[in-house]
Amino acid sequence: MRKSSLFGAVALLVALTSFSSRAEEPKVRQLSLEESIVIGLENNLDLKQVAYNLSLKETEFQEAKINNLLRTSIVTLKNAELNFKRAQYDFEEKKKQLALEEITSRYFEVLEYEEKVQIEQISVEQSKENLEMVKNKFALGDASELDVMQAEVGLSQAQLDLIRAQNSLMIARMNLNYVLGLPLDLPVKLTDTFSLETLEITLEESIQKAMNNRYEIIEAGDSLEFAKLKLSLKQNQYTSEIERKKAEIELKKEEANLEQLMSAIPLEITSSFLSLKEKETNAQITKKQAEEKDESYRIAQAQYRAGLITTTDLLDSQIELTQANINTLEALFNANLSRRQFIKSLGGELEKAEEKLEKPS
Repeated sequence: MRKSSLFGAVALLVALTSFSSRAEEPKVRQLSLEESIVIGLENNLDLKQVAYNLSLKETEFQEAKINNLLRTSIVTLKNAELNFKRAQYDFEEKKKQLALEEITSRYFEVLEYEEKVQIEQISVEQSKENLEMVKNKFALGDASELDVMQAEVGLSQAQLDLIRAQNSLMIARMNLNYVLGLPLDLPVKLTDTFSLETLEITLEESIQKAMNNRYEIIEAGDSLEFAKLKLSLKQNQYTSEIERKKAEIELKKEEANLEQLMSAIPLEITSSFLSLKEKETNAQITKKQAEEKDESYRIAQAQYRAGLITTTDLLDSQIELTQANINTLEALFNANLSRRQFIKSLGGELEKAEEKLEKPS
């Protein structure tokens, strides 16, 4: 009776422990890119710091307006207003950076390593298949012990590459959770994917859009106007020649800064535009190369079975196929990331960042 009672208690304890462990398992969070951007803009810690600075500068501006009623100081008031506007620019720029670069980059990295894990898993299975073929040939006397050793080393290397890809995927998921302000160990499942999409915009249109929207130009224009105001206020008999000279130099400095931006931004956009087009072309080329390597590997398998090529030739063909698939994946990742960064360089609105990626068909 005591044994029976003890057995029942143990069984109940095991059942409760099993139920408890299942109950404590975190639910997988499904995330689209659009949802990730929304979550990141709400929770990202870096953005919160910039938001606090914006609130501080707004408060200082309000304080300056009150003080100006008691003791008029146009320069102090204008300086506080300019600092507030700069904080607004910084806040909007940080939001664009998060949406179009940081969050997108982390999201794409998870997608990339998920695909890479699959590629490496296929490589492991191919290596196992190759090892079996070599062992069969060895049993028939058509392959040497060295051939078997080469195939075994190939399998070990493929297994190591898979472990590395799995580790990278784990870190990529943690990095995504971090930038979104989510628990680092929260399991996530991404619902979007990326494909090769090209921007329908010319270089001339890109430069014009950047010149109209880049916050640096707007900020430099504000600083220039402030310098003009300070100089105008010093054009009187009560201001020393030294102070007027300093105001004139400051004005020239702001004029030079704006002129520099007007030249540097078109150069930046041109470089970024050409780089994007290069990455798009590379993604197309690597995809065709992977298709060619896939067909070459099929032929190599048939040739090896027929005894027309060596074990080394077969293993090299399989390695080249795996590398070609990885090259295709990385080229696609780089093209997509470059596309989002290019949109940001144009001063694109956040609506651009919330465009859904192409759903898998």
